[in-house]
Amino acid sequence: MSSNKINKCALAVKMGLMAGALSLSMPAMANDGVTEDNVEVIQVRGIRASQEANLNAKRFANAVVDVVTAEDVGKFPDKNVAESLSRITGVGVSREFGEGEKITIRGASSATNRTLLNGQTIATADWFILDAPGRSFNYTMLPSALVSDLEVYKSPMARIDEGSIGGTVVLRTRRPLNLDANTVNLGVEMQYTETSGNWDPQLSGLYSWKNEDETFGVLVSAMRQDRDFVRQGFEVLGWPDNPDLELKVPSHIGVARFQQKRQRETVFASFQFAPSHEWDITFNALNSKVDADNQNSNWLIFVNNDAASLGGLTTIDNSIVAGSVADGGTSAFNFINRVASTETRSLDLDINYSGDDFEVHAQVGSTRAKGGTLRETSWEYGAATGYNFDLRGSTPSASTDVDATDASQFNAGWIWGGEKPTTDRENYAQLDLSFPVQAGAFTDIHAGVKYRAAKRTQDRIAYSWHGPNTLSDESLAPDWPVYLQYIFDSCPTMADCGLTQGTHHIDAVVSGNMTQQIAHNRARMEEIAFVGLNGVPADYARSLILDENWAVEEDITALYIQGDFEGDNFRGNVGVRYVDTRQTSGGYEFSGDSWGFLTIDRDWLTPAELAWVEQKNNYQEILPSFNLAYDLADDTILRFGAARVMARQNWNDISTSITYGSLNVAQPTGTASNPGLKPIIADQFDVAYEWYFNPQSVLAATLFYKRIKSYRSFSTFVDQRYWEEGDQMVDVTFTRPENGPGGSTKGLELTYQQAFGEHFGVIANYTYTDAKRSETRDESMPGSGLVEGTSDHMYNLTAYYETDLFSARLMYNYRTEWYKGLHFNGSELWNDNYGQLDASFTYNVSDNVSLALEAINLTNEQVLEYNTNKARTFSIYENGRRFVAGIRVAF
Repeated sequence: MSSNKINKCALAVKMGLMAGALSLSMPAMANDGVTEDNVEVIQVRGIRASQEANLNAKRFANAVVDVVTAEDVGKFPDKNVAESLSRITGVGVSREFGEGEKITIRGASSATNRTLLNGQTIATADWFILDAPGRSFNYTMLPSALVSDLEVYKSPMARIDEGSIGGTVVLRTRRPLNLDANTVNLGVEMQYTETSGNWDPQLSGLYSWKNEDETFGVLVSAMRQDRDFVRQGFEVLGWPDNPDLELKVPSHIGVARFQQKRQRETVFASFQFAPSHEWDITFNALNSKVDADNQNSNWLIFVNNDAASLGGLTTIDNSIVAGSVADGGTSAFNFINRVASTETRSLDLDINYSGDDFEVHAQVGSTRAKGGTLRETSWEYGAATGYNFDLRGSTPSASTDVDATDASQFNAGWIWGGEKPTTDRENYAQLDLSFPVQAGAFTDIHAGVKYRAAKRTQDRIAYSWHGPNTLSDESLAPDWPVYLQYIFDSCPTMADCGLTQGTHHIDAVVSGNMTQQIAHNRARMEEIAFVGLNGVPADYARSLILDENWAVEEDITALYIQGDFEGDNFRGNVGVRYVDTRQTSGGYEFSGDSWGFLTIDRDWLTPAELAWVEQKNNYQEILPSFNLAYDLADDTILRFGAARVMARQNWNDISTSITYGSLNVAQPTGTASNPGLKPIIADQFDVAYEWYFNPQSVLAATLFYKRIKSYRSFSTFVDQRYWEEGDQMVDVTFTRPENGPGGSTKGLELTYQQAFGEHFGVIANYTYTDAKRSETRDESMPGSGLVEGTSDHMYNLTAYYETDLFSARLMYNYRTEWYKGLHFNGSELWNDNYGQLDASFTYNVSDNVSLALEAINLTNEQVLEYNTNKARTFSIYENGRRFVAGIRVAF
């Protein structure tokens, strides 16, 4: 056996990863030809042991791969998988709501990377109403405790699913036959969130059993995590070009407070049957649900609407950053209540058969997700006021003449609302065949076929309290034609009808008296909107917003063949994957006589012409790949990888959707989709040097280069939309995606990891990414010349100390500014530099019981977003610090 073969000890270290063992979901697929049979499971505990397991997995892989083990995940202060991934070289994470949600890899946006659970897609449906359905996976659905280990494949292999430009994340769950019988893991924690001032429970449990013959096992795990979350913010909702001033002007300036009660419940079960040495059959079932009801209040001044009255102006780079209105300016309190949730379900059957000279792997399953905003109510109360603002400096200021703590100052304005549910589903089936060969350096051949049938939908329904016949019993209120008017006449100001409950103060991100605000009464608002007022039943018309209702179906057939090779000082693989993609995008085509609405619960708005129209889009791709690992010495490896990769366009981008923002502003904007978009194609190359100078230590450098064939670009057009409040049609400027010119991404990854003495260690990594587009940069064309998700510099620093009794980690994660794509108003959105300091401490009371203390975002880092130029602030959000204390039991 050559020195390149993975020996059983190394494989056992890779497998023995939490307080038990690592379960690999697809033996034939995951171990590069090495199976788990007859391998002794080694218990791996502690930071140093988990680091050694991580490095063994990376060292003996046949591609450029990074690994985080279950033991490592348990020692991080991470509550979902995205935060654990942020520790890996080249991986960035977004934290808009204080918790990791979506990731970027090597400068590729979250939409152009793939996440697989046990080798398969996980359906996802975002809960936040402003999130457009995309291909990004929302990691809030996956608590870290669910995962056995995770791998990030940065160089592809033919037998791993296509669909990623940056990298593919493969998550694996535990298997009962790899754990001791009657294994129990329990965790009880309390999390304190600084911005809300509340303690929330977090509970987890796992039980695994197998029979004495170790032929059948059952594993069940369940987790519940509550979070009472408050985010304080300062927002500018747009930077339109004002033609009269010939300047960019803030559209709205607001001081916002977002509040959410989030409850995540996850249940996972695994049944494994291995009746003989040849057979291994595993059935996995996952259900994860997040209840995400939220409310948002925003005290706003409408600067662009008052542009003619602006005085005392200060401009930077042709943008108004400070000014005032003497009196009569437009302002409003906007209160939004949302009932929101997201739920993911997956059923998966994995069958492996190992014959004397071949292996067969079959996998079939289904994944479903549903969620979104299931009910929204938005109320606006306005006042005329003088005001001033100054957006310069780290803490902007905004003040008004009207007292925002006096509810009697605000008159009734408008009520709107609706629903935005989404669904995601995929059925899949695959068959893989592996057999050994003796053909020169080739040792194994793998071939397979996979079929995926997916469908993504979005519904959009508007509520209209001013619709006809919304007073079901006119005898109760004979003087009011519609329920909206009855509400406003009964509640002419915010002081009436109990719509407020005290005040709150937002002082973390902005100065000025706009920080002193009324607190709205969510329960009372929803009672009036959906139950009734003074004995008059609530009523509203429900209408489809036809432009925003769509469905996209996608059928994918993939074939591959891959050969593994090995010699005295080298190993690797070469293969090709053929992919056929067939997409059908459906949406409504209608006449404009009903303003784009179809009332579904009464006779009101019905277009004269209405039809469901589908557009088809088909393409085929051939994706070759090659990976080579060459041993320069026993502890030093040189790697080379080359491949063609692809990423399909976002679901929303290939739908028929057309959306727009507020119509009561000057120069309203919106976005449109394009069902004819082709995928993003890239040719990529990797060269890596890895020196494993002791069992817990490595020094590695990787150069990567990607030649992108076609990026997503944008064009604009103007069309009219109906403004309900003003009862008129207004011009809206829409932005539409297109296949544009390509570009290149090149970069460097550096990794250093070392254990010092018996107790100390450091882990450090750095990524430099230079991403460019061939498209000419033109700021008048939003998104032109920009690459989404790319930070030029990212780094992680970790220091740890560990004894048998106590362990501690201090971790810092940093990335420079990055372009996030288009804001919902069609403008370019950027995120400023972000760095987060976290810490974790564990005290081992006994072999089975440990106490844990964790701290997240110790430096209280704020999320700062801006519009291309840092002078044009979009938002400043403070999510606050979090602290977790708990006890963990394992036996």
